[in-house]
Amino acid sequence: MELLTTILLLLFVTALTNLVTRFIRLPLPLLQIAAGAACDMVGVHLSIDPALFLLLFIPPLLFADAYRIPKRELSEVGVPVVVLAVGLVLFTTIGVGYFVHWLLPFLPLAAAFALAAVLSPTDAVALGGIMNGQRLPRRFMHVLQGEALLNDASGLVSFNVAVAVVLTGSFSFTEAALSFVCVSLGGLLIGALFGWAFVHLDRRLLSRQMEETSIYIVLTLLLPFAAYLAAEEIRSSGILAAVAAGITINVMDPFGGGAGVVRRRTYAIWGVMEFAFNGLIFLLLGLQLPAIVKDGLSITETAHRSGWKLLSLIVLVTLSLVVLRFLWVMLTVFVRYWMARLRRQSLQQPGLIVAAVASVAGVRGAVTLAGILSLPLVLNDGSRFKGRDLLICIAAGVIMSSLLLAVVALPPLIRRLPVPEVDPVEAEVEAARNAMAQGVIRELEGRLAKGIAKREGVAREVYEAAVERVISDYRLKLQGRDGDDENQMRALEDQRVELAIRLRGVRVERAEMRALRANHTINDEAVRVLMEEIDLEEEALMRLADILPPRERM
Repeated sequence: MELLTTILLLLFVTALTNLVTRFIRLPLPLLQIAAGAACDMVGVHLSIDPALFLLLFIPPLLFADAYRIPKRELSEVGVPVVVLAVGLVLFTTIGVGYFVHWLLPFLPLAAAFALAAVLSPTDAVALGGIMNGQRLPRRFMHVLQGEALLNDASGLVSFNVAVAVVLTGSFSFTEAALSFVCVSLGGLLIGALFGWAFVHLDRRLLSRQMEETSIYIVLTLLLPFAAYLAAEEIRSSGILAAVAAGITINVMDPFGGGAGVVRRRTYAIWGVMEFAFNGLIFLLLGLQLPAIVKDGLSITETAHRSGWKLLSLIVLVTLSLVVLRFLWVMLTVFVRYWMARLRRQSLQQPGLIVAAVASVAGVRGAVTLAGILSLPLVLNDGSRFKGRDLLICIAAGVIMSSLLLAVVALPPLIRRLPVPEVDPVEAEVEAARNAMAQGVIRELEGRLAKGIAKREGVAREVYEAAVERVISDYRLKLQGRDGDDENQMRALEDQRVELAIRLRGVRVERAEMRALRANHTINDEAVRVLMEEIDLEEEALMRLADILPPRERM
């Protein structure tokens, strides 16, 4: 009962912190971490097993990100993503590992590598929370999102290899490399298999049972967990399995579900779950923070060192991560630029500002916390894991300092980024709307008109009138998007007036329905049916209103 009460309280705090950020311009992750620490200080305690933490939160969030990431853009930035997600992880593990061992020579080198490996994954969720409405260039954001999807797995695999070396005291580069490849490929294959099976199940069975949308939603929610557990069962990467499942469905069935009602309800459920899980991750970090700080202070007292030395150690490790990331980005950009020149291809060379943004944007988050907390207490020979509490304290400090650094440094850096004059997505959307409208007009004036011609009498008159009204609507949409200013203004004004009248009618419908219910003319079952119809119509009208230019909006 106490556990349930604590979870409900944390969910309430999640909603409350999201509401507070609407009035106080404070990065949401930092606010939620502070709220979690405050909850711990007033007596709210929740200890969670790191393995359970990984299973509960990471697979669904990564699955959702993998499903939403644009397929075309992901393929376009595939090389930079792989270079960052794999190459940078190994570069960071080696570089920061040796640096930490130099700072703390009493730590085993493998333990220093374990810390560096668990610090290498970046967190796109945390990055999105600290942007405060600021937007990065689309291609840039796609690279960071793709990197965050894949480097969780490569970082944790490297971490597990380093921990195994600490436990056993032996290391083989060949075995480590083979283990890395097998674990990664196994996770990708398992995830792709689960995604493929789900898509075929949907096409052959679920799409024929549209009235049972709950079945589709439940299976979708279970899919990332199933892929994760199956991969972990054969000692592969469960995280990569969840990512591969999401990407596979994105490629094979990008729209999801066989009907609009299925998609709408599925997106709504996933939206609520992501909202809750993202908040709980940072609240749990805040709940752990006081104990971690206390352990860190006790470590410094035992070692006869001041807390400032621990703080300086955290700052140095954070800066080393940023510097190595900056060097790696510049190195890869330089190599790609000269390879393109050798092939006589044109490739724009990003400047120092782009590399600086990429370096600062590599914030650490949930995967780093879950990984470092999973460090074993004792080694295989029964001795205590030397420096475990110190490693946990450093990792938590790096998470906080990377968030703070991004909060301070990102806004001025983003303002100096070159902004494209035309948003390619908006241009593509506008072109697609014109093409779709023209396609409808061709269909109505062509093949459908031939079918109407076969009708006679009243039936033919009714169909002709209906077709003419629909064609007029689509021609009005096209006029509102052509280059003629007079036609454009007239069409926009017509749309504005029509939308205002239709919205007024919908709201009158809702008021009448409520009056009928209050008079007991209709029951609650009828109310639910009517309310869904009215809500859908109002939502569609509001979306149309949002398309209008700001000065024309209602």
